[in-house]
Amino acid sequence: MKKIFLLLVLASFWANVVAGTSIKTLMDMPHFYPVRERLFTQSLNGTWKIKIIKGLEIPTDYHRWKDNDYDDKKWDNIIVPGNWETQGLKFPEYGKDLEPYTGLYRTTFKYNPTWEKKHVILRFDGIYYGYKCFINGNKVGEWGSATNLCQFNITPFLHKNKENVLCVQVNTRPMGWLFDTNDCWSLGGITRDVELFTLDDVYLEDVTFTSNITPNLDALIHIRVNTGRFKQENNDYKLNVSLTDTQNNHVLNFSQNIKKDSSVFNFRGEIKNPQLWTAETPNLYRLEVCVVDAKGYVVQRSNENVGIRDIHIDGFNLKINHKPVLLRGVCLNEIDPKLGRALTYKERRQQLEMIKAANINFIRTAHYPFNHEFYELCDEMGFYVCNEIPFGSRGAAYLKQEEYLPNLKARADATLRRDKNHPSVIIWSLGNENPYTPIVEELLKFVKEKDPSRPRGLPQKVSDFMNFASNPSENVDVIMGHYLSDTRIDQAIKMTKKPIIHTEYAHSLGLAFGDFEAKYDRILREEKVIGGSIWCWSDQTIMTLGDTQKNHILKSVWADSLRFIDSYGRSEVPEGKSEIWKEAADGIVYGDGYPQEDYFQVRKVYSPIVVKTKKLNGKLGVANDFNIEVENRFDFISLNGYKIKWKICNVKKIVERGEVWLHIPPRKYATIPLRSTLPDSVDFNDLMLCLEITDSFEKAVYEKNIPILLDNKKDYYSFIKSLPRAQLIQSEISKTKAYIQTENSSFSISNKGIVTITDSKRKVIIKSPLFLRVGRPLTITLDYLTQKDKYFWEPYILEPIVEKFKGKKTQNGIQVKLYCRWHRNGQKKQYVSGIVNISVSDNGVIQSDYCLTPSSGADGYFLECGLTLKLDSIFDTFRWLGEGPFTYTPGKTMYNKRNCWALHKNDLRFIGNRGLVDIAVATDKQRGIGLWSDNGNIGVENINGSIYISQNAIVTGYGSKFTAPQKRKTMDNLKEIKGTLLLFIDDPMYPISFWESIFKPYQTIVPEQPYMKSYGW
Repeated sequence: MKKIFLLLVLASFWANVVAGTSIKTLMDMPHFYPVRERLFTQSLNGTWKIKIIKGLEIPTDYHRWKDNDYDDKKWDNIIVPGNWETQGLKFPEYGKDLEPYTGLYRTTFKYNPTWEKKHVILRFDGIYYGYKCFINGNKVGEWGSATNLCQFNITPFLHKNKENVLCVQVNTRPMGWLFDTNDCWSLGGITRDVELFTLDDVYLEDVTFTSNITPNLDALIHIRVNTGRFKQENNDYKLNVSLTDTQNNHVLNFSQNIKKDSSVFNFRGEIKNPQLWTAETPNLYRLEVCVVDAKGYVVQRSNENVGIRDIHIDGFNLKINHKPVLLRGVCLNEIDPKLGRALTYKERRQQLEMIKAANINFIRTAHYPFNHEFYELCDEMGFYVCNEIPFGSRGAAYLKQEEYLPNLKARADATLRRDKNHPSVIIWSLGNENPYTPIVEELLKFVKEKDPSRPRGLPQKVSDFMNFASNPSENVDVIMGHYLSDTRIDQAIKMTKKPIIHTEYAHSLGLAFGDFEAKYDRILREEKVIGGSIWCWSDQTIMTLGDTQKNHILKSVWADSLRFIDSYGRSEVPEGKSEIWKEAADGIVYGDGYPQEDYFQVRKVYSPIVVKTKKLNGKLGVANDFNIEVENRFDFISLNGYKIKWKICNVKKIVERGEVWLHIPPRKYATIPLRSTLPDSVDFNDLMLCLEITDSFEKAVYEKNIPILLDNKKDYYSFIKSLPRAQLIQSEISKTKAYIQTENSSFSISNKGIVTITDSKRKVIIKSPLFLRVGRPLTITLDYLTQKDKYFWEPYILEPIVEKFKGKKTQNGIQVKLYCRWHRNGQKKQYVSGIVNISVSDNGVIQSDYCLTPSSGADGYFLECGLTLKLDSIFDTFRWLGEGPFTYTPGKTMYNKRNCWALHKNDLRFIGNRGLVDIAVATDKQRGIGLWSDNGNIGVENINGSIYISQNAIVTGYGSKFTAPQKRKTMDNLKEIKGTLLLFIDDPMYPISFWESIFKPYQTIVPEQPYMKSYGW
């Protein structure tokens, strides 16, 4: 009877203590226990029952939903961890436009006999957005931070002889819920692991590992262990601590008895010449901390990887182990179109491997702490992490209300306790784009007190940043700004006394990303800027059924005819909603991780190994010393083990090859001589030095092709103009048409500006007006930046009005002069006009020269502009010798290299300008239409199955979400538009000799089509 009474008293005590716990008092409880090993945990992941209710009030029909005998068979099933929306239980909502919902979860578990005389702890690693927890109908606690773990002692409420019912009441509107909404999908549910584990009467409450590196690179180690007790008996427990290296050699060992009156233990030691951790050298040690009972049994064990390194700010440098580092970063969001926020270990590793391959060394967790596995992988793979304490700007109003301070401190404390031992975490950032208030200052003090070993910063939007940079808090170590213009950067650099990180820059909305090259180049030049993180890694998407867009501008991706990879591509927001202009197609990879062209731009721009040489001079038949300037931008490692594999290529044929080992210290340049003897002659003397730098595993890490300039290098214009003459069959000039026919082709142009070209079999290959391109298809970025009717001309490909038509015969062909106008959307006073001169020789070469001028009444600007022709739909591939394989525009050049390239018209990356093109051809299976542009710009686009070819006299950049396209041409300063385009026919009946060594044979090109339809140009 006494026993039953004592159990009832204990149960009542725990019920009162835990059930009465609020967010305000959780910080006073020991709510972090470092227990992660599989042998010591029991997962409750799997299929649960769920009922989702609109609103926060639970209907009376469900008043017994927490009871053991409640019948939930008619409820839906849900996989935990997982989101409601990705499992079809609720339509996804965006940002703070999240309606109030309640999700009632139920599952059962059996009592484990090994729990006898133990204390059973229930851990939730993350639930969006807040929740109350019940065991067998008893409330055991509540928590209100979506991405911080919380743990509850459920021992008093367990049934030993029947199944235990775990119920969780999840709701979208707990206290501070706006802190957990961002410019992203707002998904609900239990998104991280649910686990049980046990503790003994004496237990590990916390373990803290820190290291200080001496100037001679020895390490001073400090390990602090906090223990706790459920009972105050003087039980005989011991604390054992061991630190082992990668070879399992014990480098430090400590042991101490846990006395009744002791709870904090400090262990210190020194390691001579340790293997230091950096992102470039991610050396890990193993820290094991055990609680051992009187019989020698391990009753609790903490086993984690740690890194020996230190971090400090020295002037305007962020130093790791006394060396300055440069942060080549990206903002990352924890989301997947199919998995939502419940990423698996496999998905995380694959994602981080791809990030590593892009030469990114720094990740900002935007805008919350990620699942614990993420940090373990970053420790192992080598990433610097800016770990964000979760209070996003949509909850900024709370930062002026004193009652939210305990909530914020609880979030900060939970983040620091869990992640402080990860060597990858080098910076704590507090919130995102919030105003600096007294509450924020209290948080900064709190974080500094909890962890003085790491720098702290406040990521801020422009207006707040400029004020803060001139007078920052003494508790901030780095200044963090978003999307700063060059003028703002100049001002900040003059006023700041602390280093600057661009925690968001180069916003990649759609396929824009046009200011990344310039912004990063500025980072390299500024000694007060220690790096930045681009926005962002991936499109923030959810797989939905059907099209949720409201207009014709594609802003997301069709996976197939039914499923839509939705990035909230709305141009109209439903009444009562506020999340307007929040397209989340802002990654350098698509939502499923498929790389955009911007991914390859980041890989090249962020490369820690760079070849600076642009051109080389060489001679045939003599020895050549090609001196290549190579820069090692690594902070810690030399290039020992790296080598340059080089080839001298005659476009497609390898003339000579070799290898050179590299031995360049970190942050140093070297001139590498490559010795070559070119043969006396080559088939076609367009030579390139093709470089590939490989690491010690023979993996290619950098590539560059450098043209070799020869005194007698052939000029492609001269090649084309000197093509063999064909037999002239007929030529004709009239008032309505000019016509010429040879044995291998024919050409005609009408007084309406219609060009018709046929091959040797008289099959039409071009029948097209003399179009004028004056822009690009409307894109996400352009739609966001401007009112299209005011700035952009429509349609962006204009048909001509021929005002005057003159033609004459020449000795070898015909010449035609057309006086043309191209009107903007039928507006009489807005047009471009000028002369197009076309000459056709009996060798089939067609040369078009144009000189145009906008009308005095024209306004707006051109993004691209040039004479344009539509090819017959039978032509499916564009091939070129020049920079590729990606688009070539101001701000997007470095990812390209010179070579022979080919793209199918249905390819994901087909559309756009190709630059520095020496010669090109559009082909079907056998024939080709050869192309040459005087400025090297040739634009291509697939419109309704036909390739449109443009000789682009004007090419501007793509801009970004916050910056207009670079070098755009307004009508005020656009006095003249000039260009030359050459066309000729490569026909199997009349092959061209020099053509063979460049493009032939016309191999099949398979289009890259990962989606049924995607946004783009």
